[in-house]
Amino acid sequence: MTPLRIGARASLMSLAQSAPILANLAPTPMLLRPFFGAGGDREENRAPLEEDGVFSQEIEAALLAGDIDVAVHCLKDAPTHDTPGLTMAAYLRRDDIRDCLVTRDPEARLDTLPIGATVGTASVRRTAALCAYRPDLELVPLRGPVYNRLEALHRHDVDALVVASCSMERLGLRHRIGERINPEILCPPLGAAIIALQTREDDMDTRKRISKLHDQETEIEAEAERLVLRQMGGFCNAPLAGYCTTHDDCNSVTYTVRARAFSPDGGTVIDVRLTGENATQTAMAVCRQLTDHGA
Repeated sequence: MTPLRIGARASLMSLAQSAPILANLAPTPMLLRPFFGAGGDREENRAPLEEDGVFSQEIEAALLAGDIDVAVHCLKDAPTHDTPGLTMAAYLRRDDIRDCLVTRDPEARLDTLPIGATVGTASVRRTAALCAYRPDLELVPLRGPVYNRLEALHRHDVDALVVASCSMERLGLRHRIGERINPEILCPPLGAAIIALQTREDDMDTRKRISKLHDQETEIEAEAERLVLRQMGGFCNAPLAGYCTTHDDCNSVTYTVRARAFSPDGGTVIDVRLTGENATQTAMAVCRQLTDHGA
């Protein structure tokens, strides 16, 4: 059998989240190709987060050229619009969508951080939410791999970090999580905690080989969230957040779509939450309400 050529960013995070994929595809023969040139990963001349697709352009080019068969993406970092000729062929079951607080004191909580405490984050979404919830905190721009941010914490450059819970878990750092922050306080990014596998649109053989990894519930939630991003002109670091959740009570399935648009200082927030039987239609209704309210 021809080996399945899998492409992933060369960051430690990307390789850590790719390892379970390789394990779950066994005994299929595979080759993992790491990509070192993703604009969002570079240590120098790093592409700004205001650019859509800064983490995926190199891998998508290789996929289109036929150099790899599957591209592994964090969905929240993937391009908002599908690249012509490519498709998201499988979504792995979603992990914890919440952000978490990491400090040197494992007992510290967001509510108990002292006035003036420094919190490291480069995320527009996190900055706005923290400004609204704890305007007394000092937010310090801090970007880069999780281990680099942890080093900044240990050097006392900052008093705390806010990072994705799923990132800590995938790196084997669950024990460092001090508090998982309620989404009502810090709304997750659209597409949070979802690993997506991208293939060429016409490569039915590869799509069949990875189909056992696909989670239908996650697909529905992911597509609803990507619809909100597309309709509202969002991308990975836009002032836009939200999520879709599935409710199955045995008799019927409904979907709640939440979207939150805000000013970068957290002073203005538009929060819409609707529930319906069709995730796509509910997402569209959310977008209409966001637009009607000025988002």
